[in-house]
Amino acid sequence: MKNLSKRIIAAATALSLVLGIFGVTALGAESYVADTVTSYLNPDTGETDDGGTANAELGEGMCRSAVYEKAVIEETDEGVIITMRMLLYSNLSDIRLAVQDEPGGSYSDVSYNVIKESSSTDSADLRFSAPAGDSYIRITMYVAPMGRDVCFYMNCDMSTAVSGTSLDETEAEDTQTEAEAEETEETNDSAAAAFTDIDGHWAESEIIKAVDSGLFSGTSADTFSPENSMTRGMFVTVLGRMSGEEISGTAEFTDVDNSMYYAPYIAWANANGIVNGTGNGLFSPDTAVTCEQAAVILVKYAAYKGVSFETKSISPGTTGVSSWAEESVVSAGKAGIITKQNTNGYDYTSSATRADVASMLCNYTEYYGN
Repeated sequence: MKNLSKRIIAAATALSLVLGIFGVTALGAESYVADTVTSYLNPDTGETDDGGTANAELGEGMCRSAVYEKAVIEETDEGVIITMRMLLYSNLSDIRLAVQDEPGGSYSDVSYNVIKESSSTDSADLRFSAPAGDSYIRITMYVAPMGRDVCFYMNCDMSTAVSGTSLDETEAEDTQTEAEAEETEETNDSAAAAFTDIDGHWAESEIIKAVDSGLFSGTSADTFSPENSMTRGMFVTVLGRMSGEEISGTAEFTDVDNSMYYAPYIAWANANGIVNGTGNGLFSPDTAVTCEQAAVILVKYAAYKGVSFETKSISPGTTGVSSWAEESVVSAGKAGIITKQNTNGYDYTSSATRADVASMLCNYTEYYGN
């Protein structure tokens, strides 16, 4: 009998360890998925706690880019357990969590387990205990692109809670939508369907969108050449196509042959203050456009179109960026147009590939139209 009791206790202990390690909802627990709400300002004082920007809107945009829109709340006999997903995870380190003991009360540090990491979504799921499902969580972390600690707050809106046990359930809906979109693309005979060199590429979906929108053509009947460099002449041509305007004119740069396909686009961009050339009356149309040049041109294009950028992401790293391009790089990064991936790991002086540019333009059109 004693041996049987020991076996039962051992089995129960092992089960509890498995549940704890792998983030499975404990037996008998109520589990919900609810919206997350972030705040860069301290919810009790209305002040920032990290010495950063006093612009609440800018800070809030940064917060939203770092926390997934849903969280899992488990109500067990031992208390509440929350699983939240941190985004842009490769840019973050030294993440510290503290939970508010009661509304308006003090905060206590809390330990957490990282129960899942995903390189494809650059995210990690953190699981920890809290006094209540809607308790405020203070999040402090080092953000590499900003070069400093950032502090902000998050809680769960329990009025939105629905029964659920996993954040992946919400992502499944997105996956289904993407699958339906892919089916629609195939039905509509996507112009990119014949390309044999984009399958599995990190920018595959952006390349398909850019080609089907008429911004790009392939480099042959069955290739897109995603890793080929984009020339300055090509880049301005694609930008002119994206504008939807009637493009005409004669380029005044001494190195632009006006019989070339890109000449009227360069003339259009120059006349509207989108490009200025490379100096000494030259445009260098056949030279690869760099990531920082692309950022500057896109910011000028937005100004020409009367577009006001919104904060869609955190401020990008600027190490190695040229001084004349830094302001535009920061602006385009916060606007969600350039990313670590489409700038070759924030290597701004590197050549922008065709895939990089497809990604940049798709980000631009998604957020701001043409």
